Amino acid sequence: MINTLSESLYRLDLLNTEQDRITYQSSTKKKIDNGSDDSLVFTRQIYLENKVNVFEGLKEQIEITTAQNDTADTAVGSIKDKMTLAKTEILRALNDTEQATSRGSIAINVEGIKKSLLLFANEKANGEYLFSGTNGTQAPFEQDPVTGDVTYTGNGYLKKVAVEEGSYRERGVTGFDLMMNTTDKAVYGSKLTFTADQRVVDEQGNEWTLNAAVPELVKNNENGVTSETMPLTEILPATTPKTYETTNAISTPGQTLSAKENIFDIFDDVIDALNQVDSNGAPISKTQADAILKDGLAKINTSFDTVNEAHSDLGVRNKIFEVSYEKLSSKLTHFNVLYEDTSGADLAKVAMESKALELTYTSLYSTINKMNELSLVNFIN
Repeated sequence: MINTLSESLYRLDLLNTEQDRITYQSSTKKKIDNGSDDSLVFTRQIYLENKVNVFEGLKEQIEITTAQNDTADTAVGSIKDKMTLAKTEILRALNDTEQATSRGSIAINVEGIKKSLLLFANEKANGEYLFSGTNGTQAPFEQDPVTGDVTYTGNGYLKKVAVEEGSYRERGVTGFDLMMNTTDKAVYGSKLTFTADQRVVDEQGNEWTLNAAVPELVKNNENGVTSETMPLTEILPATTPKTYETTNAISTPGQTLSAKENIFDIFDDVIDALNQVDSNGAPISKTQADAILKDGLAKINTSFDTVNEAHSDLGVRNKIFEVSYEKLSSKLTHFNVLYEDTSGADLAKVAMESKALELTYTSLYSTINKMNELSLVNFIN
C-alpha cells in the first residue's frame, strides 16, 4: 500500500508540473518559459526574435527617411516655383517701358526670392539638414552678414541609409546638385576649364580646391585634404576672376570633373544690375545693366534645369525607399508570423490538455481518497 501511495503522490507531482505549464501557456500565450523547456524551440525563437528586431529597426529608419524625403521634395518644388517667379521679374525689368524706380522695386522682389531660396535650401527635417551631404548637423548654405554672399558649406557625398541587412541606398541630393550649375565638365581624355570663384567636384563627390599660388587643384575627400593634386594653367589674357584649365587631360577612365557655379551668385549679379551697379557698388549704364540681366536670365533658366534635374534624381531615390519599405514590411510580417508559430502556444490544444488534466486530477484524487479510507484495521480485516 505504501508503494501505491508513493506512486500516486509521484503522479500528482507530474500533474502539478503539467498544470504549471498549461497555466503559463494559457496566460502568456507562449510555448515555453525557459530555454531548458525545449532547446530547439528556444534557439529558433531567439533567431526569429532577432530578425524581427532588426527589421523593425530598419522599418523605423526608412519611415524617418521617407518623412525627410517628402520634406525635401516639397522644398525642391518650392525652389522651382521661386525660380519661375524670378524669371518673370527679370523679364518685366527688361521691358523697355520699365523705369529705374520700377527696377528698384523688382530688385527688392528678387532679393526676397533669394532669401526664400536660402530658406528652402537650408530645409531641415527630423533635426537634420537635407541638402548638406553627409554633414546633416550643419546648415549647408551660409550667408555672409556683410556682403550677403551665400556659400555652400556642405559636401558632395550622399548619406546612405540601410534598407536591408548589409544593403544601403543613397538618400536625397547635395547642395552641389541642387544649387550649383555645371559650367564645364571634363571626362577621360579632356581638360576642365573653370574660374577661380567656381567649385570643382569629381564623380565621387570629392571636391578639388584651388591652390592659386602654384596653381593646382588639391583633392579633398571625406577625411579632408589629400596629397593628390592636379596641375593648372592660367588662361591668358587674364580675367577677373582668373580662368584656369587643367594642364593635362584626365587620364583615369571613368573619372569626371565638373565646374560648379553658385546659383546665389547669379541672383546677386541680377540684383546689382537691377540697382544699376556692379559687384563693387559702382554705377553702370542701363545698357550694361540690360546685358547683365539678359545673361542672368539665361543662367537662371539653366538654374531651373539644374534644380529640375536634381528634383528628378530625388524622385528616383525616394521611389527606391518606397519600394524598400514595402519589401521590408512584407518580410517583417513574414517573420512575425514565423515567430508567433514558433513561440506561441496552441491555445486550442492547451484548452484540450487542460480539460484532460482536470479529469486526470479528479481520477487521481479519487484514488488517493479511497486509499486514505483504508485504515490498518480495515486492511487486516
